[in-house]
Amino acid sequence: MKTLIALAFIAATSAGTAMAERINVASNANVATSVVRLTDAVETAGARVFNTIDFAAGNASVGKDLRPTTIVIFGSPKIGASALQTGQTMALNLPLRILFFEDANGQTWATYDDPTAVAPSHGLAADHPAILAMKGALERFSAAAAGE
Repeated sequence: MKTLIALAFIAATSAGTAMAERINVASNANVATSVVRLTDAVETAGARVFNTIDFAAGNASVGKDLRPTTIVIFGSPKIGASALQTGQTMALNLPLRILFFEDANGQTWATYDDPTAVAPSHGLAADHPAILAMKGALERFSAAAAGE
């Protein structure tokens, strides 16, 4: 029994260190407006929006309710290419993405995983120039989307 408890503890603490740090930015607008702001900021910066997925609409199509929840997938090879040359598995976290959702209190959030937290699992240093560029882009774009 002690061994089982010890293994459970190790698994739980190991899983926590492997998970990315999640960054949450409060928006002063609803999900739809925040998504438009992000799209505008990304395109103005010369990057590309690859896809926007409305999970609430998907849930509604199967008769399930979900508060507004949309993810925007975007990026530019100018940012990610050198990271992929060093650690191809970084492609699991590219293109960049920001999730917008409304919580139970009606607050809209822009949420993303911190690239500096996931980089080491792909063999990249947290201070790799491409990783820092990704982090900076996510910070700028989420702030623009949130109305900061």
